[in-house]
Amino acid sequence: MAKIYKLILFLSLFILLPFRAEAATLSLSPTSGTFDIGDRVTVRILVSSDLPINAISGALSFPPIFLIESVSKANSILNFWVSEPNFSQGAGALNFEGVALGGYTKNTGTVLTIILKANKEGSGSITFKDGQILANDGQGTDLTSGFGGSSFSVKPRAITKPIDTSEEEITEATKEEIIPKPATPQEPPTLKSPEITLTKLFGEDAVSGTSGYPNSQSLITFISTGGEKIFVQSDTNINGDFRILIPQSLKRGEYTVSAVVIKSDLSHSPPSNQITVNVGNIFSDISSEVKLIISLLILILLYLMIRTYTYLTRNRKIKSHLKQESKEAQSMVHKSFKLLKKDIAEMASVREIKKDLSHAEEEIINEIKDIEKS
Repeated sequence: MAKIYKLILFLSLFILLPFRAEAATLSLSPTSGTFDIGDRVTVRILVSSDLPINAISGALSFPPIFLIESVSKANSILNFWVSEPNFSQGAGALNFEGVALGGYTKNTGTVLTIILKANKEGSGSITFKDGQILANDGQGTDLTSGFGGSSFSVKPRAITKPIDTSEEEITEATKEEIIPKPATPQEPPTLKSPEITLTKLFGEDAVSGTSGYPNSQSLITFISTGGEKIFVQSDTNINGDFRILIPQSLKRGEYTVSAVVIKSDLSHSPPSNQITVNVGNIFSDISSEVKLIISLLILILLYLMIRTYTYLTRNRKIKSHLKQESKEAQSMVHKSFKLLKKDIAEMASVREIKKDLSHAEEEIINEIKDIEKS
């Protein structure tokens, strides 16, 4: 039984440890603070991951103690925006969706920088309503494991003596350096749209595309009927063509597929024609974690079946051997008592009876020893 426990422990560690390496989070910096009414507050959206990142999307909610002044894409790890960062002042909401062309390989990076203004007294939290971090693995694997928010307080500004003109000039002069510039919209598409079709690659369903832009990036988007998106990147060949397998990470269902082509200078095309693909079977809805746990249970069950078969086979042999020894012991007892009865019937001498009893005792003891040895 101890061997089974050791096997279970070993397989559990082997299977579950990789999950930690695949975790990725979206968080905010700073995570807390107290400000005066009128203060400007710079908050950065950060991503952390141990694996290369492909795309990030998010939706944030802001408390009414702040006004969103602007959003900056400066120093962002994302360099192509599927959906430009946009915010609603009235709803206190911000949404964004972007791609890191070629993948982002460092552990932590800035996604966006938000400039807020402390608007009124009170306290509140900036939270992620939704978000997604996809791996740059050709599958668009969802790495999202959690979100971090921020809690802030705003208090009335203390009455202080007016600052002099020179101080005001210095403040205005340095303001541009402190506050990042607001995001400028991405350049509109200037390239020709690619054409895509559903095809086969290595016997599996694939998306094939043609364009007139060799050695460029193609960004293929899969959108489910529920609105979930998966982005997969591929390179165009010397003829401007590209082909990718349908990602195995997609859940079962129908997807609308389109593609854009992006050159190294970030000039890009409008989306291609759309095609529809049906993906998966009942096993496609099972997460990789559940699949690994099922694999673990199958291995344990297989081990138990082998142990049970070995035990039954061994015991069958033992049972057969014991049965044979038991028959021999019964036969020996029967013969001994038969001889004893004969001696009594013939009124044999006590010496002869004792001799026969001793012989019978010896034979029975030998049979018992044989059974114990087996």
